[in-house]
Amino acid sequence: MTTQWVRRRRTAVAVLLALLASGGVAVAQDRTVAIVEDTSGHVVGVEPLDLLRAGREIVLNADSGLIVSYLNSCQRENIRGGKVVIGEVQSDVKGGEVSRRRVPCDAAALNLTPEQANQSATLVFRDPLKEKGIDFLLKTRQPIVIAPDVTEVTLEQLETTHSSRTIKVTKGVADLTADRGLLDQGGLYRLTAGAKIITFRVGKEATDNPMPILQRAIRI
Repeated sequence: MTTQWVRRRRTAVAVLLALLASGGVAVAQDRTVAIVEDTSGHVVGVEPLDLLRAGREIVLNADSGLIVSYLNSCQRENIRGGKVVIGEVQSDVKGGEVSRRRVPCDAAALNLTPEQANQSATLVFRDPLKEKGIDFLLKTRQPIVIAPDVTEVTLEQLETTHSSRTIKVTKGVADLTADRGLLDQGGLYRLTAGAKIITFRVGKEATDNPMPILQRAIRI
């Protein structure tokens, strides 16, 4: 190994580190755009609560189907049969049937940019913010967290019980009610996922009835 080769390698490494520090090199970004809400029949390769990236292809038999909910457009699709290609805001379905509808959802809870919220014609489902320091108000007692960059999240009850628990993230999704049941009506909670922290309150009239996944999701 020559001295000149070593010098060139060191120079290349130094340049790369400098570019990374300055933001000159693009880093991999999470490309999650949708989540599987449900499946029917024999569906290969996807299950309920699986996260989907743009460009993902799914082939469905004529007697199989799935429900896909798009995080950036608040669109819910019921697909039956055919070849499905996941897009940014909706699927491209060939040889099958698809019905779509907008689901009222909260731009704050889904972490949408103003551009995404405008593009999706997002309707605010949760009550307007009424408290300082609260990011949003939930109308469900059964939230899930979409957090593909971490392996666990921490949930703290900040007022009555002052309890704290850690929930495992499986394939990018954490069910906040999996171990200890429904969240408290009126409860104030802090959710921590890596370096990200959000604070939310569960409404006093929050329901435990089944709801579309976009109305239960918190995206971090």
